[in-house]
Amino acid sequence: MRYFLILFLIFFGSCARSPLKKIEKSMRKAEETPAFTDSLSKDTFFTTLRKHIDVMRSTTLVKNPMIFGEKKIDKNQYISALEKIFEHENDWTDYISKNFDFYEVYGKDSWGEILATGYYEPKVKGSRTFSTQFNRAIYSRPTDLVSIDYKAFGIKPLSVLGRLHNNIVSPYYSRKEIDEDQKLKGQNLELAFLDPLDAFFIQIQGSGIVELENGEVLHVGYDSQNGYPYVAIGKFLKDVIPEDKMSMRKIRDHLKTLPKNVQQNILNKNPSYVFFKKIDTAALTYTGMEVSPGRTIATDKNFFPKGALAFLDIEEPVFNTIDDIEPTSWIKRPRVVFDQDTGGAITGGGRVDLYFGQGEEAARKAGVMRHLGRLYYLIPR
Repeated sequence: MRYFLILFLIFFGSCARSPLKKIEKSMRKAEETPAFTDSLSKDTFFTTLRKHIDVMRSTTLVKNPMIFGEKKIDKNQYISALEKIFEHENDWTDYISKNFDFYEVYGKDSWGEILATGYYEPKVKGSRTFSTQFNRAIYSRPTDLVSIDYKAFGIKPLSVLGRLHNNIVSPYYSRKEIDEDQKLKGQNLELAFLDPLDAFFIQIQGSGIVELENGEVLHVGYDSQNGYPYVAIGKFLKDVIPEDKMSMRKIRDHLKTLPKNVQQNILNKNPSYVFFKKIDTAALTYTGMEVSPGRTIATDKNFFPKGALAFLDIEEPVFNTIDDIEPTSWIKRPRVVFDQDTGGAITGGGRVDLYFGQGEEAARKAGVMRHLGRLYYLIPR
């Protein structure tokens, strides 16, 4: 669904483990079965499960076989195991714990341990036309953006995005070239015009809802990206925002205080740029499934199987009032999740991104979510 899910990922110290390089090492059978509970509603699980299975049957983005470390499972066999859960709606958590094995992921610093962050779907104001208030376009995918499949040539990286001009492929336009130099102007690619910060943050999340001045509501979802690596701009603001207090809200509030040219210079530190398409449904994940608040996760597709069921043992932030920027406490909220998404900043064997939903409340939680937890994949016995 989206390419960039995290704006403010700040790395805490050095990793005690070597980076995960082989999919065979991505997970192992857990030495101890975790205390298995689900803190969300049963209805959200079964609603998501039905939609999840329906898409799994048709999409090619859920690979066959599904790979869980050294273990491979036929996709249809896995779907059949998920279908059987419907026969045990009254005791579904007990059924899963008795009929699925728990595989712990490679982890951040140890097996099973992950750094959990959050993403959401923004709701922003916008216009079909350029104005003083709405002066930054969000674009659909340009026709000269091409992808080269290096895999066909046996070369790494597997693919690269670039610009085709006069039969020559060169790097595509950067954020600065698109936003400031207006390289895409006049190509009729503008989907809407937003406030510059809204345009930036909606790209970070990879989808959004634009409420237009005429009352129309425009849903946009991730379509493509310009090929540049993601750069978290939070690292350039450590002198004004303490590392342990870094959040999307604080980054945004600080950017609002800056002159427009200084603000844009900071945004340009992230050269990556996302292109959108109009969608008629809720935001879609990488695999084409609709996102499910609290149930959809994004992981590195190079190591973890899309379409898989998993158990995420995490804490969520708690705010006393709607005006609070920082959480007053954290509450344990374990749940069964669906690996449906991926993201440019979600890489390696110890990262997971949890979808929180739409709007301000989801934004507040996602904005401060940077917590250690544990992740287990569920494999039918």
